[in-house]
Amino acid sequence: MTARTNARRWSAILAAATTVAVSAAATVVVEPGLGAAEATAGTLELRAQLRLVSQLGACPPGVTATACGARTGEGVLPGLGRVSEAYTFVADIGAPPCPAGFGRALAYPTAFEVAGKGEIHFSLGAGAGCVGQEAVRTQTQAFTVTGGTGVYAGASGSGTVERVLGGETRAGRVGRETWTGTLVVPGLDFDVTPPVLAGTVAKTVTAPRKARAVRVRFTVTARDGADGAVPARCRPRSGSRFKLGKTRVTCAAVDTSGNTATARFLVTVRPRR
Repeated sequence: MTARTNARRWSAILAAATTVAVSAAATVVVEPGLGAAEATAGTLELRAQLRLVSQLGACPPGVTATACGARTGEGVLPGLGRVSEAYTFVADIGAPPCPAGFGRALAYPTAFEVAGKGEIHFSLGAGAGCVGQEAVRTQTQAFTVTGGTGVYAGASGSGTVERVLGGETRAGRVGRETWTGTLVVPGLDFDVTPPVLAGTVAKTVTAPRKARAVRVRFTVTARDGADGAVPARCRPRSGSRFKLGKTRVTCAAVDTSGNTATARFLVTVRPRR
């Protein structure tokens, strides 16, 4: 996976917090007749989105398919953390098994690599039927969780994957991949509680005479129940120059499990009378 700079990670966090609907919940399941210590399993309800990049190309050696695409995905998923994936999308176009101009996504494996925690392994099933050749790239597929490594050893679960792809770019087609379903891991207590932000309170300052902007400083902190103190980022940043009038400041903090807290407050700059 390509490394991302802190600035790009921050942009992704704010974008996810303000424009992407992502939710997760955790429950604990204990099977009858088993002790809680050996039967406790965390269940994460997935409704998660990854930024997807897809490049059509030749199929790898040993893969029998008429169309293949190298795909990568990444995102910050609540309950998991920073996730990346890389896999080969495979499909058959035309006969057999579909009429000319139609195709079907085939079955293949993929995995989530969760930063600092391990991998989650998936098996994606073939598309439900033949669809138009262009629609094959975004055909919905069912997934089964087949195991994992690290803290995700013994993982199971199931659900569906849906995709949206835009037009061609130099990097390939860019879009999003939405995973909906359940993830169950024995003995793992999923953290789905976001950090708590402090200091996001309205602030009013008076500008020097004839000044059209003034530098405003404020202190915003964040604390997480599992991670302790975590960085809080605000836009505009403390110490920025604020124009006369009201400016909305947006702050966010994310913990290592991908839970994001956001808050907003107003900075008012008044002219000196």
